[in-house]
Amino acid sequence: MKPYYEDEYVTLYHGDARDYLAAQPDQSVACVITDPPYTERTHTKARSLHGDEIREGITTFGAITDDDLRILLAEMGRVSQGWVIATLDYAHAFEYDQRPPEGLKCQRVGVWVKRNPTPQITGDRPAQGWEAIAYLHREKGRSKWNGGGKHGNYYTMTDGRQGHPTAKPLAVIEDLVSKFTAEGGLVLDPFAGSGTTLLAARNLGRKVIGVELEEKYCELIAKRLDATPLPLLVKEPEAPVTATAAFDFGERLHPANPEIRSSGWSKTPNWAPRRVGLSHSEGLA
Repeated sequence: MKPYYEDEYVTLYHGDARDYLAAQPDQSVACVITDPPYTERTHTKARSLHGDEIREGITTFGAITDDDLRILLAEMGRVSQGWVIATLDYAHAFEYDQRPPEGLKCQRVGVWVKRNPTPQITGDRPAQGWEAIAYLHREKGRSKWNGGGKHGNYYTMTDGRQGHPTAKPLAVIEDLVSKFTAEGGLVLDPFAGSGTTLLAARNLGRKVIGVELEEKYCELIAKRLDATPLPLLVKEPEAPVTATAAFDFGERLHPANPEIRSSGWSKTPNWAPRRVGLSHSEGLA
């Protein structure tokens, strides 16, 4: 599998996560942070409101079966040295809490509560308004993270500006990268989507590998990374990003309030991104 995009920190592959994971050795990455596709059940039932238009279902990327999701999470656990963190349908998260994928244990189920959720369009029941976060870890070995006794829940706006229907807020993913990896650690996202995990890891000075099946999203990621130069100074998110008060925490993560960095500065080397193997003649943005 040849890289689609590379820079000092990011390597993006255009291909199937199953093929990539199968070719990787055990414990070859420090941590997996990912947002897998929904199942066909969720794809079919999902509705979204765009202005006055109601859109039925999710058609911009393929669904995944329950069995395949379990198998792939087990493979992620095999290649990870510790954590596998995945945003999931709540039914899957609670299932894995009781019966985790092979080789993994569930350390916690967290939630991302959306400040601006899609309303329940039928009006006959409350809207969902949140997604589950499964904090899975290799079955063997003791878990550790950089968050001490803090919680792993988030209350913030959705991010609909990235050209992908399920993009996660950059500040949330940066916080996960900071809390679950050490500086210099290698992060993997086998379902790269809009590239948020890749950008978050790069912002924090981590090496990161992404895999994305849809070429249109590979191109979206490449353009997003090209348009966001790596700062000469990399900062870690500050402690208040996981404040005890959920509403205060949500304010800290609002996209309009990006001041979530601390004074823990470290210099990073100069870099030059390059696209690899593109089928068109477009240059760097």
